[in-house]
Amino acid sequence: MATVSPFRAVALTHNVLLKQLVSKGRLIGITIFGLLPILLGWVIGRQSDDPLEAGAGFISYMGLSILVPVVALIFASASLGDTREDGTLVYLWLRPISRWSVTAGAWAASTTVTLPLTVIPMTIAAVLLDTGSTIIFATILTTVLAVIAYCGIFLLLGLLVKNPVIWGLAYIFIWEAIVASFAKPAAALAVSGYSRAIITGRTGVDFDFLFSPSQGVSIFMLVIILVATIGFTTVRLSRIEVP
Repeated sequence: MATVSPFRAVALTHNVLLKQLVSKGRLIGITIFGLLPILLGWVIGRQSDDPLEAGAGFISYMGLSILVPVVALIFASASLGDTREDGTLVYLWLRPISRWSVTAGAWAASTTVTLPLTVIPMTIAAVLLDTGSTIIFATILTTVLAVIAYCGIFLLLGLLVKNPVIWGLAYIFIWEAIVASFAKPAAALAVSGYSRAIITGRTGVDFDFLFSPSQGVSIFMLVIILVATIGFTTVRLSRIEVP
């Protein structure tokens, strides 16, 4: 059987997994969740004495520390994790495609769903803050970068552990929210630290975080996180046995 070209294999995996990820229940639940930052953005824009500072804090804490990672977790951890658990991953195994292509396609599928469900409500919230185009552009840029990094992390998590949503929530609300706030080495391993640093760099609002890398370093590290997690996921895929 002839080997499928890498680009076609990625597209094939993307299409197969995208159909499994998109369900009415997930989309309704996440859409309702996404209405919260829109409402809060409108309230902050109308009532805050300094809407830029308050808005940047809101985007950092509500958007980049809660909405984005939680949505990415739900879809990315299920992209390969669910298909492995229910046995449907074997159908991809039967095709002459590389493990790298499966990984890339799975990441692309989860990112395809996560991006609109996070970028759209966060952008609307940034517009409703009514503080100008700077925070709008910063929100779009940072949300996109955070999504691609989180989807890489949670794609890998879905293959490593059972109940990845529980482990992922522990990473988000314990490691990133608590441990990384008190330990600089831990903050260096948290996506949220780099995301907030980009918001600070774009808006000029300084939150005096323990870990404050430059904007350039933050963008570079988010890309490195994506590349590393894609690599580890591919290695993991090559070592597991699919019944």
